[in-house]
Amino acid sequence: MVKIRIIWLMLFFIVSPLFAEQAERVLTEDACINLALNINHDILIYGQNVLFAEQRVKEAKTLYLPTMDLNLNASKFSNDSPTIINSNSLPASFFLPAGNRDSSYSARVSLWQSIYNGGKTSAINELAKIYLSQVQNNSNIKKNEIITKVKINFYKSLSLKEKINAYKKEIERLSKYKNQKYIDEIEHLQNQLDIVQHQYEIQILDFISLMGLSLDTTVDLIGNMKVVKIDLNLQQCVLWSYQFRPEMKGTQYQESIDGIAVNLLTMEKYPTVMLGASYDWMGSEVDSTEKDWYITLNINYPIFDGGAIFTKIKQKQIKARQATLERSKSEEKIKLEVRKAFTEYSFWYNQVLNNKNVNRNIQNIEKEISQIDIQYNYLESLFNLELSIGKQISDSNLKTLE
Repeated sequence: MVKIRIIWLMLFFIVSPLFAEQAERVLTEDACINLALNINHDILIYGQNVLFAEQRVKEAKTLYLPTMDLNLNASKFSNDSPTIINSNSLPASFFLPAGNRDSSYSARVSLWQSIYNGGKTSAINELAKIYLSQVQNNSNIKKNEIITKVKINFYKSLSLKEKINAYKKEIERLSKYKNQKYIDEIEHLQNQLDIVQHQYEIQILDFISLMGLSLDTTVDLIGNMKVVKIDLNLQQCVLWSYQFRPEMKGTQYQESIDGIAVNLLTMEKYPTVMLGASYDWMGSEVDSTEKDWYITLNINYPIFDGGAIFTKIKQKQIKARQATLERSKSEEKIKLEVRKAFTEYSFWYNQVLNNKNVNRNIQNIEKEISQIDIQYNYLESLFNLELSIGKQISDSNLKTLE
């Protein structure tokens, strides 16, 4: 009976690779990151936000240019007195004289150029540029998050793959013995292997979805669970986070936007100066053709709006102060994230050092699995530390631990 069970286990390891599904893609860590940056749905959505903001910048630039209109009109009327037709649905008003006419035609070409509006055009352009920078900054935040998730999921998948290989090697080694004790151990290891294989299948699905690939895609990952040493200190990490974290720039952009919004409302109290020109052609089957033109300088000065402008300015000033408070809150939040990430990194780095000598001659499958977990947890803490800092630590600062 024991021999039969051993034979079945040996056949399992011989035959199972033959039925293994061949991977459509063999991916490295860099390949996974590049895939996510190109096809991850969140990154693509943020990319569209950037394109939209770029169009807002182009739209703002058109405010420096004049506006030109062409209006054509044909009318049939009977008026006791002259009439001006004006409607919100019409682009321009036009004049109908007194009398009865079967037909009247008119054409108008007009041009208007803003000369002075208190600086509104410049402020709107500056606001559009800052908004674009803010959207690009938000896109960078999302990219950093996705890159970190890809790295963590890559090595989590790799660690599960290494566990599977470790269990298979141990089962294969124990299959050489015919003792009942080893048969029971093999069954226990086989149960553990089934659990890890199930975890690997679920993890791969999550990883494929994160990158943006079709869930039907079969992938195989290649890489090395190397542990690296980084010479860092907490104060250095905090300073880096203030310099490189996109969130810090985001609060600065919001402060600038609120400041410009206050200025825009203040500019509502300034006069506006417009230069306009028009050429009109009017004619009918009865009268001769009339040609009129004008050039005009228009100045509009707001006097009183019930005081609404002052309350609006107050509202924007409150928003601006709120943005300053948000920046202070963001700084404290980032400092907390860096401290927690650095503490987590330091803990797992010490765990690696404590287990370094033990794992050179692994004699126990539990120790091997434990070492794989320690290596993965260390790498995960390293990637989270990079995310909290806001920059990828240079390879020149890395030294592989022997």
